[in-house]
Amino acid sequence: MIDRLRVRDDRGSIMPLILGCWMLVMLIVAGFVAGTDAFDKLADLQDICDGAAAAAAATAADLDRDVGLDSGTSLRFAGVQDAVSSYLARDAYRSSLTVQARLSADARTLTLACSQTSSVAFGWLFARDHVTHRVTSSARAPVRG
Repeated sequence: MIDRLRVRDDRGSIMPLILGCWMLVMLIVAGFVAGTDAFDKLADLQDICDGAAAAAAATAADLDRDVGLDSGTSLRFAGVQDAVSSYLARDAYRSSLTVQARLSADARTLTLACSQTSSVAFGWLFARDHVTHRVTSSARAPVRG
């Protein structure tokens, strides 16, 4: 009789263990989804920044056609900020980007510093609703042959 009562008392004691494991698995899945989302948005930002640098590099102007390409003075960037702005204006998603353009001293190398603050899936669960990503891209004036 005592064994029978003891068995009845132990019924349902596995339920808290199952619920605890279920919550732990859901927390791990949410962390994976949040990390993947943040990494994907970083990769998207890098792609956009690379595209903006390529668009700006395409604006390199041949300022001195009489001098050969080996002189180092024939190709220069022109209208960098306008090219970057028109590239970013093509898509509404890109409007939240902050881009700073910088030219090298010889005006042949362009460096863009891009940053974007975006929300992350399940960020509220980890007390990080938003994440700020920063990337850089460089481009050189195209060489014509």
